[in-house]
Amino acid sequence: MPAPTASQLESIGTGALQSAGIKGENAQDLGKALAQVTADALNLFFSMAMVMPGIPAGVDPISGSGSTAGPGMLMPPPAGGPIGPMILPLAQAALSGNSLKGQNIPGLAAVVAEALAQGIMMFAAQVQVAPGIAVAGFVTTSPGSLM
Repeated sequence: MPAPTASQLESIGTGALQSAGIKGENAQDLGKALAQVTADALNLFFSMAMVMPGIPAGVDPISGSGSTAGPGMLMPPPAGGPIGPMILPLAQAALSGNSLKGQNIPGLAAVVAEALAQGIMMFAAQVQVAPGIAVAGFVTTSPGSLM
């Protein structure tokens, strides 16, 4: 499953800003920038995400086939996902690319980057890979779903 695109997230971002009472001539640009950095951070996470080794499996010892019998954990960032300093350039580019300027933009970029990194870290810590992944030749052979 691919990460959502910025255009898919844009209405969510601008809607959240409006519901929080954030208005102004650049509110739409801020919504676009938040959607862009979120999409970029999720793409980075999806490219880095890994499942920790050690998922229990019921496997026939002769054929090496079977399936995983228990859940698996996702590897936490920084090995299994981006951390704040990795997202910061994406946030800076998204904000400046949407014509947002001012002395507080670097601080806003840092806050956005850390918030996204914290969200990704919490997701990786709480979500597990569901059991039932096919095993053949003592190696998993099909994708797993998250639970």
